[in-house]
Amino acid sequence: MTPNAAWRIVGNMSMFVDTLIIFLHALVAWVLVEVFVNNAYRLSRPQYVFFHYVSVVAAFAIAFFVYFQFFAAGWAVFFVTMTALGFVLLLEIIVFGYLYSGDRWFLNFADWIFPMFLATSTIYLMGVLLAGR
Repeated sequence: MTPNAAWRIVGNMSMFVDTLIIFLHALVAWVLVEVFVNNAYRLSRPQYVFFHYVSVVAAFAIAFFVYFQFFAAGWAVFFVTMTALGFVLLLEIIVFGYLYSGDRWFLNFADWIFPMFLATSTIYLMGVLLAGR
């Protein structure tokens, strides 16, 4: 193995580890939001929507504050945001497409699309504030 080939392998492994760390932060934030959603059934609809939005912003802000503060690997903030969003979408497809068997009434603008926008914006904002890129 040539030295250049060895460095390419190390570089690819580093990128895999960096991507895995982004996935873990997205997973933690997603689980925190799901814990709220699964326990908020007692709230009225306006309260539920408001606190759902608050939980999305808080969970993603906390998770990606930790990421950008301690784990950021020098990737562009946009790339980190899109990678995290891709993982969240993958989680949503797996859970709600294959594992969840109930009615999918919540896949609408107020309960799914706008919270995804909030999550994406929050990740990007944390990156801009903390990584400055």
